[in-house]
Amino acid sequence: MATTGGRAPLDEEEFRRWRSEADRALASAEREAAAGAHNWACFLAEQAAQLGLKGLLHGLGLGPWGHDLPRLGARAAEAGIEVPTGIREVLARLGRHYIPPRYPDAHPSGPPGEHYTEADSRQAAEDARAVLAFVDGAWEVLRG
Repeated sequence: MATTGGRAPLDEEEFRRWRSEADRALASAEREAAAGAHNWACFLAEQAAQLGLKGLLHGLGLGPWGHDLPRLGARAAEAGIEVPTGIREVLARLGRHYIPPRYPDAHPSGPPGEHYTEADSRQAAEDARAVLAFVDGAWEVLRG
């Protein structure tokens, strides 16, 4: 465990455990997009970002709860991590992919797969990569 300034020791193992699953979720998102399942690709991109942010918070010894990406970003900011406006916007955009891509009754008509396009899944994957880059950068700063 690394120690930073006045903070509690960092839990590298816990961070890595969550962060590696974020990579797996993003790889799954890319496979689903390639298969044309763009709704699932969007959901998995959201999951990648969620796992990455939760890993960061777990690494700080904070037990994050919930699935709301903007709230998880706010929790990171409350812990003293600078969350740029651009990342906050990405979290809000990705957060919209938590429920609607999965549930047939989330849209007024038709199944979720009819409401998502290649452009949607491409944007979601790009957003997830941005969140994971942010997480990795924040972790490196914390490690000093």
